[in-house]
Amino acid sequence: MWKENEPQAAVIKEALAAYKAATGVTVTVEWHGRGVLDDVAAALKAGKPVPDLSDGSINTILGAAAEGVAVTDLTSLYQRPVPGENQNLTDVVPDKYTPLLTDASGAEVMVPYEVASEAVFFDKSRYPQLSTNPPLNWDQFVDLLGQIKAKGQAPLALDASGGNAAYWVEWMFERELGPGQFKRTAEQHDAAAATDDSRWDDARLLDGAQKLEALVKGGYFAPGWNTEDTGTTSTHAKDQQNAWAAGKAALILGGTWVPSETKRTTNVDSFVFPSMPDQGGLPSNDSAGVNFFGFAVPKAGKNADAAEKFVLYFMAKAQLSKISTEAGNMTPRTDIPAPAVLASVQTALTNRTVFPDQDALMRDDSKWYTTVFQPESVAFMTGKLTPQQFIGKLKAESATFWAQAAPAK
Repeated sequence: MWKENEPQAAVIKEALAAYKAATGVTVTVEWHGRGVLDDVAAALKAGKPVPDLSDGSINTILGAAAEGVAVTDLTSLYQRPVPGENQNLTDVVPDKYTPLLTDASGAEVMVPYEVASEAVFFDKSRYPQLSTNPPLNWDQFVDLLGQIKAKGQAPLALDASGGNAAYWVEWMFERELGPGQFKRTAEQHDAAAATDDSRWDDARLLDGAQKLEALVKGGYFAPGWNTEDTGTTSTHAKDQQNAWAAGKAALILGGTWVPSETKRTTNVDSFVFPSMPDQGGLPSNDSAGVNFFGFAVPKAGKNADAAEKFVLYFMAKAQLSKISTEAGNMTPRTDIPAPAVLASVQTALTNRTVFPDQDALMRDDSKWYTTVFQPESVAFMTGKLTPQQFIGKLKAESATFWAQAAPAK
C-alpha cells in the first residue's frame, strides 16, 4: 500500500533484506500505493496471479473481502511464536484491538504493523502548558482558542476537504453520543428516519453542531479555510496544513501522520479531542479512535505459509520498532515507544477504551460516508449551513440514500 519512496516502504525493504539474509527466502515486492487491494481484486477477476501477501488499512482489507478478495483467517497465526521472543503474536497485539481486526464471521483477517488515530497537534515550545495541562473538555478547549486568538495567532488550521471536515463532525458526534451510536444513527434504514421519530432528532447532535458552528462564526479558523480549493488535483489542497507546519496556525486536528507528512516533528506535541459536558445526565465519552494498517493473506495466493512466516518475522520488536524510529508512526506493540510527537496518542490508545476510527463508518458504510456525510460536513464546516440545516440534510439525505440502496422487493 506504500509507494517506494515512502518511509514505511523503506522499513519493509530493510526487513525483506534482513529476512533474506536470515532465511535465504527472496520476496518479490510491487509498490502499488493505496489502491493495492483494488489491483489485487482486478488481478483476481482477470484470472491473473494474486500475491501471497498484501497490506492495507483494515477498512480496505474488509472492503476488498466484500468485493470478492477472500482473505485467510489468521486466528491460528496469532497463537504462533514471534521469532526471537518468548511470546506469541497474540501477546504483542493488545487484546482490545482483536475485535476491531475481525470480519463479520469473527475471523481475524489482519495483523497490524501500524496504528493511527487523530489528534490536535501544537508547537510545545510556544504552548508548553498544553503538554502538561491540555484541554480535557470543550469549554477548556474554547477558552484556549480565545487565548490564542487574543495573542494575534490563528488558532486552528483546516483544509476543508471531505475527510478533514468530517474529522471535526465525527469526533464531535462521537463525543456527544459515545462510540457506535453515531454509526447506528447513520445506518438507520427504516422509514422513520425521514420523520420526527428518528435518531437524527437526538438533541445531542444539534448541540454538537452548534458548538462547531461557534468555532466557524468565532473566527477561530485561519483565513482561507472556507475558500481554499481542496480538490484532489489542486495545488492548494493542503494550504492550511502547510500554514500550520510553518507556524502560521497554532493547532491542527489531523491524522497521526500529519507531523511526519509535513516534516514538522521537532517541538510538536498533541492532545486528543476534548470531551463534552454531560447531556441530560448522560456522561460524555473520552474513548480513543484507532485505525490499523497491516498484513492480509489472500486465499488465492499460493504460498500462505511462507507469507505468514514473514508476518511473524516483521512483527518482532527488532523489525517493527523501525515503524516508529524510521517511519515516524505508531505500532500496535505497547513495548515499542511511539515517536515523541505521538507519545500522548499512544498513551490514550493504551489507557482508554478504543473504538474503530470514523466510528467504523468508512469501513462499513463507505458510500454513505463519502456521498452523504463528507460533502455535507464540508458545507457545514465552511459556514454554508446552519446546525439545523446540517442535521436536517443529513437526516433527509440518509433516508433517501438507504431507500435507494435497499434491494427491490
